[in-house]
Amino acid sequence: MSEIVDIKVGHEVQKERWLEAAENLKVVFQVVANQLKEQNGDGRGEQDCNEFLADAVLAIVAMEYVANCAADK
Repeated sequence: MSEIVDIKVGHEVQKERWLEAAENLKVVFQVVANQLKEQNGDGRGEQDCNEFLADAVLAIVAMEYVANCAADK
C-alpha cells in the first residue's frame, strides 16, 4: 500500500489509489459499525450501527465517484 506524504493544490491522485482507499474504508467502517452495535450504550446499538453505515456508504460512493472522475481526465 502506498503512502500519501504530501498533497498540494493540483496534485493528482490516481484512480487506483482512490479505489484502494475506498476498499480500506469499507473494512474499517464495518468494524466501527459492529462496535456500535455491540456497545449498545444507550440501547440504540442497532440504530446507531445502521445510521453509521448509511453515512459510510455515502463516503464510499463519493470516493468511487472521484476515482471515476480521475479516470476521465
